[in-house]
Amino acid sequence: SKVRDVSPEARAAERWQAYVSRLGTQPGIIVAEQKMRDGQFYISGLRDPLAADPQSLLSGAQVDPAHVHSDWQFYQSLEPEFVLKRLTASLAPPDSVRLSIVNDRIVAEGEAPDTWIDRARAAARQLSAGGPAFDISKVRDVSPEARAAEHWQAYVSRLGTQPGIIVAQQTARSGHFYISGLRDPLAADPQSLLSGAQVDPTRVHSDWQFYQSLEPEFVLKRLMASLTPPKSVRLSIVGDRIVAEGEAPDTWIDRARAAARQLSAGGPVFDISKIRDVSPEARAAEHWQHYVSRLEAQPGIIVAQQTARGGHFYISGLRDPLAADPQELLSGTEVDPARVHSQWQFYQSLDPKFVVKRLIASLTPPKSVQLSIIQDRIVVVGEAPAAWINRARAAAQQLSADGVALDVSQLRELSLAELNHLREAIQATDILFYSGKVVPGPEQTPVLDKLADQLKEFAENARKSGVTARFMLTGHSDAVGRETANASISAARAETVRALLNKRGVAPELLLVRGAGTFEPAVPENSRTGSSANRRVSVTVNLD
Repeated sequence: SKVRDVSPEARAAERWQAYVSRLGTQPGIIVAEQKMRDGQFYISGLRDPLAADPQSLLSGAQVDPAHVHSDWQFYQSLEPEFVLKRLTASLAPPDSVRLSIVNDRIVAEGEAPDTWIDRARAAARQLSAGGPAFDISKVRDVSPEARAAEHWQAYVSRLGTQPGIIVAQQTARSGHFYISGLRDPLAADPQSLLSGAQVDPTRVHSDWQFYQSLEPEFVLKRLMASLTPPKSVRLSIVGDRIVAEGEAPDTWIDRARAAARQLSAGGPVFDISKIRDVSPEARAAEHWQHYVSRLEAQPGIIVAQQTARGGHFYISGLRDPLAADPQELLSGTEVDPARVHSQWQFYQSLDPKFVVKRLIASLTPPKSVQLSIIQDRIVVVGEAPAAWINRARAAAQQLSADGVALDVSQLRELSLAELNHLREAIQATDILFYSGKVVPGPEQTPVLDKLADQLKEFAENARKSGVTARFMLTGHSDAVGRETANASISAARAETVRALLNKRGVAPELLLVRGAGTFEPAVPENSRTGSSANRRVSVTVNLD
């Protein structure tokens, strides 16, 4: 077996096989068949026009070209290097854009006008399934409109970081910019911040409503202006609190205490516990009584007993778990928490606002139902499914035994008959495709228009009924070709339909996509009609 045949025919066969092996390693060349017969060599297959020339590769192969008979069919290889060359030739990217191969993707980076970016996006959508993805997310739009939008967003972001300014809404339309929100009179002037923002002030339309910010720096300025602290008192911001330190007469301390009580909930606490007064014991007793009065005014808290003894304070009673925390109410009262001894027993208060909270937690009403307190009754108004109405009526009976009135007489049963009729029409609609295509033909345009109108109508009616609609777009393919390619095509078809419906005004968050490949055929694959019917995108309606 180790004796080598050195006959001319055997040597020629060896060189031919070496040449064929070399061809097999060339990107863009697929050898389909090769054979030798009567001293002649025959080879056929597929070759990308951008691949190496098989005839040129014969050079140096020591195979007589006159004995070689080739039959090459041209095709477009999906090898990234060939796709890159074709994209470069067709798109002619500007010098500011670089195209390169990163792993199995072709990535474009740099800056380009929006016209070139639009062409690149179109090319990315037209690439064959199974080939490399064309990623243009790193190309920056340098058209004047995009630059103006960038400057505007930078200005809006800068406003958003300014204390005392709340941007409620902002938009750009027809070259003009619109912004509205809230602004504290002590905050920076939005008009002044336009300076250096590279945004034309004549194109900016602002609508600011004044409000009082709860930012500590603004609350501090207002406290300084209203309290006029004496020189012996210093006000400063410590963490998220405003702290007063020093010495002051009791009249000023009372005013400061009143200001602390009047500060808006959610703002910084005004801590005056470090202000020295002349009668610590009397002031401590006053603080304690103020705290007890504040507790007694809290819904869901019943003070049964309270006393002061030996510099310590004792309190006991009942507290609903939903009521204010007595320990947290100590904050800002100038009562030392270490000297307070509390004993609270839990109970369920029949205060309507606590009952409403418990009802919302247990019944979870739909958006179409509203619970409100009218005088001493809890009134439920709106539309809801029959099952939920039955649960609400059962709750009303249970509360009646406790003396709480829950009025469910204004509840109406939610009818979904109209929605169900429209759902059937939507789910009976299919978007059809030609073989191997991921974009529907022009004859599908009326179908897409009608489907978009139906989806928008269904979503709006569902919202009015207190439910949320979601639409699953499922792409399908026929059984022609490889399963992996069919799966990719089916997913691409679903994505294409989502984009087309989005262009027709269907909110993107309502549309979900999936590719089913060949696994969910509409009809058996036993005829030309069957294959055509299976190249489609179907719609499934879901309600949350």
